[in-house]
Amino acid sequence: NLTPQVFLLNFNLSVFMKKKFIYLAVMACLCFSLLSCASNNPNSKMVTAAQNFLESLDANQKAKVYADFGSKERTSWVYLPDKYVKPEKKRFGLTLKEMNETQRQLGFNLLNSALSEQGQMTVSKVRLLEAILLKLTQNPIRDKDLYYVSIFGIPSTKTTWGWTFEGHHMSVNVTLVDGQHLSLTPAFYGSVPGVVTKGEHKGLQVLAGEENIARELAQSLSSAQLSKAAVFTKVPKDIFSSDHTKVARKEFDISKGLPYKEFNVRQQNLVKGIINVYIEKFRPELLNNLDNSPLSEIDSLVFVWVGSTVQGKPHYYRLVTPTHLLEYDNIQNGAMHPHAAWREFDGDFGEDLLLNHHSKHHHK
Repeated sequence: NLTPQVFLLNFNLSVFMKKKFIYLAVMACLCFSLLSCASNNPNSKMVTAAQNFLESLDANQKAKVYADFGSKERTSWVYLPDKYVKPEKKRFGLTLKEMNETQRQLGFNLLNSALSEQGQMTVSKVRLLEAILLKLTQNPIRDKDLYYVSIFGIPSTKTTWGWTFEGHHMSVNVTLVDGQHLSLTPAFYGSVPGVVTKGEHKGLQVLAGEENIARELAQSLSSAQLSKAAVFTKVPKDIFSSDHTKVARKEFDISKGLPYKEFNVRQQNLVKGIINVYIEKFRPELLNNLDNSPLSEIDSLVFVWVGSTVQGKPHYYRLVTPTHLLEYDNIQNGAMHPHAAWREFDGDFGEDLLLNHHSKHHHK
């Protein structure tokens, strides 16, 4: 038999405990939800990889790797060997050669947080060719460890930042705006030779998909289609977009070329295959996080092919959509020196995302 006072005390305590339990349960659910969102953020692994890499460096190494997001170095890129990089004959960043084994692995962890297995294999093959050329030529500009990592801005799932991995015949540039919105261009790979013809690695072809699927498409074209695709007669010396910070849209008139709608079903599938070879070097969860891709604009795509459709002969092609450019040439060194690039007319280095960010911020 409880007195009214004791009963009331027990009742209030019981209500308090229930409320406390409900509060704790709600907080636990909220924390779980936040952790789940963080783990589901496809960019979070990239942030962690960048933070771990930076933490492994000493002060001198960090000074070489890190710059503010507004640094002009962020949008300066080149696919030539260091010897031809102006004015200092070297890139901004820290080379693999300057890292210890742990740091090198953490640098690759950052790279692999963006690249798919296909992309990682491409990087390995490009570096392998550099090692082969160094052995053959004894030229120090050929070096599989002369690839630079650089980070711009503070890596976070909330901040705007970016990073690059670059050297001869390779440039990976990732930009994150507010830690969420993603840009993966410019993306570039090259190869010399285009196909290894002898020795231990005979048959190695770094850009096999870019080369062979496109040639199959060109060979499948009727004479009328091929004539429409050939918007100029002479193959260029290199890709037109080069290593310019911004692609000159006027050089890639989307009204000229062979439209996607004029391909038959088999040819359309080949076009999709070419696009996939370029973009699927990146992890699928990152591609799914893009605002758009060449595939999402495929109905507006035009195809340009100039040069021979015969293997081993100089040729050039491109696929152009309203916002994307996939460009390829295999002309130098007797058509044994291909270059392949994925560019965005207004989105390289996150330009369009940054403009949208500044517009919203200014509006507020």
